[in-house]
Amino acid sequence: MIDNVLTVLKDQLNIGNLRDIVIVDNIAKHDDDTSGLDKVVITLLSVEEESTMKNASRYNQVKVGNTPVRYDLETAPAYLNLYVMIAANRNSYRNALINISKVIEILQTNNVLTYNDSEPEKSFKFRIELHSIPFEQLSYIWGLLGGKVMPSVLYKISVIKIAATADPIKIELINEVNVKSIKVD
Repeated sequence: MIDNVLTVLKDQLNIGNLRDIVIVDNIAKHDDDTSGLDKVVITLLSVEEESTMKNASRYNQVKVGNTPVRYDLETAPAYLNLYVMIAANRNSYRNALINISKVIEILQTNNVLTYNDSEPEKSFKFRIELHSIPFEQLSYIWGLLGGKVMPSVLYKISVIKIAATADPIKIELINEVNVKSIKVD
């Protein structure tokens, strides 16, 4: 799912004025020779579990007509927030600034994106919002990524659902209770 989300983000940016220069890659692996890259790079920085979604029911009611016939127990899905950095690694610093401005403009206009799967039940929407961090943390991130600071912007992508594809456990409804005798002391 994460790769699909980042691909949708890349495609959305490539549709705008950033035609075919946006890629999904690890900006840290280019720390030795970034001069030849000349791209806008989307890098996954962190994954965080969305704790507010943990209390959702794991039982799905199965109905025939309007009558419930059973409940299916499903494995609990993981709801995630992704933190991504979009860095403009361009030969010209001016072009890098223009590209980052375009990224912000495109994602401010289109902050809800859709992943369309060939199976409609696997399609989903996700939200993108600008994520600000203090300068010290940004410096620390760039230090981990190789130390070469370039024009960049951080975004939080929420909420991505990742669920196991195991078959649900079928739990039959209790339709009748047969009590023949009760002994009360």
